[in-house]
Amino acid sequence: MQYTLNTLRRGAIVLALLTATGFSWAKSVPGDAAIPVVELMPLTMKHEADLKLSTEQIQSLADYRKQAMPGRIGVQKKIVELRGELRLAILDNKPAAERQALMQRIAEAEVEHFNGRDRCVEALRKILSAEQFAQLSQLYLNGLR
Repeated sequence: MQYTLNTLRRGAIVLALLTATGFSWAKSVPGDAAIPVVELMPLTMKHEADLKLSTEQIQSLADYRKQAMPGRIGVQKKIVELRGELRLAILDNKPAAERQALMQRIAEAEVEHFNGRDRCVEALRKILSAEQFAQLSQLYLNGLR
């Protein structure tokens, strides 16, 4: 009996802590990061040898990643956080205006993410030769099937 009471007491404490934190554990879930519409950089790095990248191309790609990665990670993090906020707003039956505002912010962040991916592809078009870019595009499309 004492064991059951202690277990129930601990459970109540955990439940109270979760409630107090707004169920923060439920805010993000695997897959909440937006799946990119196009994601070529990891494939470029994986197939460096197949694409026959020059030393200059490899350095240019490294420079671009160093410059662009913090922004991309920030946008993806923002999307995950906003989706978590929207999830809780829907479950908590927050006012419709608040839910709509979150949806709008998510849409804006998604467009920001699309623009970043578009800039990445444009950078690859400039860094790679037309033949290398065509080969990379085909590798990417083959991977989608």
